[in-house]
Amino acid sequence: MTYSETADLVKRLRDELPSLGAREARAARHLMNNYPMAGLRTVAEFAHESGVSTATVLRLVKRLGFGVYADFQAALHQHIEQTLQSPLLRFETQPAAEESPSGSFLDRFVLTMEGHLKTLRQSIAQSEFDEVAALLANDRRDIHLVGGRYSFNLVRYFADLLTALRGRVTVIEGQTQTWPQNLLDMGKSSVLVAIDVRRYQQDVIEFAAAAAQRGATVVLLTDNWQSPAARSARHVLRFPVSSPSIFDVLTIGLALAEALVGAVAIRRGDTGRKRMEMLEALRTPFAPRESEFNRSPQKRDESTGAD
Repeated sequence: MTYSETADLVKRLRDELPSLGAREARAARHLMNNYPMAGLRTVAEFAHESGVSTATVLRLVKRLGFGVYADFQAALHQHIEQTLQSPLLRFETQPAAEESPSGSFLDRFVLTMEGHLKTLRQSIAQSEFDEVAALLANDRRDIHLVGGRYSFNLVRYFADLLTALRGRVTVIEGQTQTWPQNLLDMGKSSVLVAIDVRRYQQDVIEFAAAAAQRGATVVLLTDNWQSPAARSARHVLRFPVSSPSIFDVLTIGLALAEALVGAVAIRRGDTGRKRMEMLEALRTPFAPRESEFNRSPQKRDESTGAD
């Protein structure tokens, strides 16, 4: 496994888990629950904390594609460096204008997004996408959405679209000290959609854990490096955020949210259509009216009797 594939390590762990022996599975779960810090300890410490032998840990590491434990740890270190990157750091490492790659920035940006859309389809299993869409379409489920300072923009948009199709959609917002109030009515019928991208927020991670403890089904939308909130999630849908810009982008996350809403609309069928019809009827009294200022000169003249 190359360092560029490190972002898939947790996914690889999830995929391999059903086929692992009891001891290797115990070590894998310990790593997933304490990722990536468990893997940064010595092999003896990792083994002791997992309750397995050092040989078991080394077998797991080899199963994940690393020849030796040192390569495994080097990959984890690179993972940490990638997830902690800030726009300011990327600004400082950007090449000067005269050293920039050939081609316009717009061309490079569009090509990157095209590649990311293909990656999105390859990285998300159809079955998992369908399961999440079914959860969001189910009337018996109350839906809650939470995000960080950056990803909250996507949360709000996602919630607005869902609300047009179904009821009981709540956005977790305001000061974090008020967030626990939203946990009071969460239970086994609840679904929490958490959106958290790199430079992950501890408040989002903790809230997802608290919701899961109350029995809610947690769905995480996150980047390729995967937020630690994945420890509490039943479903993890990942999307690329890197771009030629110094800023990470939510472009592909937006596409994923819109794809989920489109799938929900199909599942809601006539029920969703009738709700949208009602919404359109309720909007009518609030629709903007043509003001005197916006009328054409001819219409203004006709209304005033001018020649």
